[in-house]
Amino acid sequence: MIGVDGGGTCTRVALATSDGRLIGMGASGAGNYHDVGAAQIRSNLEEALSLAWQDTEMPRLQASAAFLGLGSIVSEEDREVIRRVARDLSLAPASKVGVHHDLSVAIAGGLLGQPGIVLIAGTGSSCYGQDGDGRTWQAGGWGPTVDDLGSGHWLGLQAMIAAVREYDRRQKPTILSARVLEALHIDVLPQIMRRVEIEGITRNEIALLAPLVTEAAGSGDEVAQMILAEGVQELALLVATVCRELNLVEFLETVPVAVTGGMTKAGPVFFDALRSAVRQNCSACELVQPKCQPVFGALLKAIELLGVAPTTEILDNLVMSQSVN
Repeated sequence: MIGVDGGGTCTRVALATSDGRLIGMGASGAGNYHDVGAAQIRSNLEEALSLAWQDTEMPRLQASAAFLGLGSIVSEEDREVIRRVARDLSLAPASKVGVHHDLSVAIAGGLLGQPGIVLIAGTGSSCYGQDGDGRTWQAGGWGPTVDDLGSGHWLGLQAMIAAVREYDRRQKPTILSARVLEALHIDVLPQIMRRVEIEGITRNEIALLAPLVTEAAGSGDEVAQMILAEGVQELALLVATVCRELNLVEFLETVPVAVTGGMTKAGPVFFDALRSAVRQNCSACELVQPKCQPVFGALLKAIELLGVAPTTEILDNLVMSQSVN
């Protein structure tokens, strides 16, 4: 089995037997083809796949089934682009290749098929839920131009905005200014225009500034605290919307919300603020540790492509693989 999870920053590949035992893993660059294009996705997937096969110390083979969960897969045209990439790389027989958005593998891994919600807080932001009858709902995930509020990219952008607003005295002083200068390798703030508009700055590079906000908020910086508070409120709104649209409180006394994505590495300052905001917006929702990473959810969905029901043994093997990975 081959499972693939691709987001705004990283593409992860996992190889496993049909009973869910992990045999190899690899990782490479961005897996959102709207960001980097199909050719770069193919290159990144090839690199991650090669590393995964190297990890197994086995010769590379075509798998029985493969499932790819990638950011920005929102239409049949998107799915066909990625299916062509999968065919080019001979991942698995064409009839046994599944393609969907990254939320589908995030919820499969995070909740192992149980009803509830997954919140992706990474380079971008999005939320996805499923109820006991198999209905699903998505909120967010529209990209950085019109959405992605509360994401790593959004937080990083707010850090830059705070720095320029302090510079021309539109807001109170913030330690974010000095930290943005250092992170962008510029000497004085007016150079930020050249850095952004002439030299160029990518979505991922902006997202890498997000920890500046959480660290500054933890240090008591008021501007950073305000940015963080606004960001987690937007993430909580995603969760509350999905919970309401699926009426999950009808099925569950407590609605589990598995949180995944790069912001999960932001530490307790981020999680404490997010937990409080989620409870404020949806008292039945509770943040939980994902049972498995999204790439293991992709493995589970690859196994299902073979018509195999996820037995207790398969789920236990996936969780065990998660714990030792």
